[in-house]
Amino acid sequence: MPQFRYLAVNSAGARLPGTVQAASRAEALQSLAGRNLTPLSLSEQRSLQLRRQRISPSALAASFGLLSDQLETGVPLLRALQVLSQQSADPLLRNTLVAIAAEIADGSSLAAALAARPELFSQLDISMIQAGEEGGFLEESLRRLAAVRERQEEIRSRIISASAYPLLLAVVAALVVTGMLIFFVPQFEPLFASLREAGRLPWPTTVLLTLSDLLKTWSLPLALLLAAIAMTLRTRGLLTRLARPRDRLLMNLKAVGPVVRSVAIARFCRVLGSLLQNGVPMIRSLAIAGQATGNQILKETISAASDSICSGRNLSGPLAASGCFPPDVLEMLSVGEQSNRLPAVLLKLADKLEARAQQRLDVLLRLLEPALMLVMAVIVGFMVIALLMPVFEGSGLA
Repeated sequence: MPQFRYLAVNSAGARLPGTVQAASRAEALQSLAGRNLTPLSLSEQRSLQLRRQRISPSALAASFGLLSDQLETGVPLLRALQVLSQQSADPLLRNTLVAIAAEIADGSSLAAALAARPELFSQLDISMIQAGEEGGFLEESLRRLAAVRERQEEIRSRIISASAYPLLLAVVAALVVTGMLIFFVPQFEPLFASLREAGRLPWPTTVLLTLSDLLKTWSLPLALLLAAIAMTLRTRGLLTRLARPRDRLLMNLKAVGPVVRSVAIARFCRVLGSLLQNGVPMIRSLAIAGQATGNQILKETISAASDSICSGRNLSGPLAASGCFPPDVLEMLSVGEQSNRLPAVLLKLADKLEARAQQRLDVLLRLLEPALMLVMAVIVGFMVIALLMPVFEGSGLA
């Protein structure tokens, strides 16, 4: 049975936190009323397993779009959510929609029901829906949110599919070289024992045999050590502390930096433009758009810009001072602010930057494939030469 965490006030006015088990939110409220408690907050506790689950972005985008279509045809929100829950093939999404419908039936708003599930819905979802509810254009907000979600997922899928083959090639190459060093090279070591004892073993062969010995002896402990380090970094939140130097390194890399920068700025422009179109205040929109970049450097830059706007300055000025935004982007932002067309300009900029990032990524990946093949050929060539040199040495040809 679901468990609900509450903060309530008793008849004496004292605040009492606690938990209550109930089949639904309505039953939990009835249980608190029977104990003469007035709830200030009530939220369902979710298990650790549920918190680790995630609704697919494409499923969420489709749900927002279908919900918008139903509302536009006059279907009440509660009924629309019930229909969506019946049609959903994702168990987590289906259960979530059922729970949200129950909360709306109890008088909650859609934005509040989503905000109670931060592990499933982003601040972008919550803010756009809240603005639509408050402004009376929920259907339009849901349609724009679905479009933003679909566009983000399209860009992400395109990048993953474009980089899949080079990544597979690199993994296969690493496995082949590692396998040769562990299983193939050691077979030659007894043949070279006499040359090693006589001190006549060529240095390439010495290096190759040493690497082989190290991998044979330390490969498993090293793998376990790396796994332990990765788990420690993740569980103690150290990866978050390393986000800033990581993002700065990626942005400064000569080939990768422009792609990383364009993708992050495109996310910022699309999210900020969509939020402003929906009537979300500028300061709130900047905070959400900064989070959406996925880049700590840009997030800090946007936060500083938000502080400047609170002081009466424009947006393009502090962004230009950071040095993170290209001049053409800053120029278009400045024109958008002066003409009061900033949301439309931001969305146009997002399209432009996404196309630029995709073009640069295509060129980078085309160059990466032959580069990987060349590196693989050099490594295998070195191994072959290192194994043949002692043969020539032993036969007197060297």
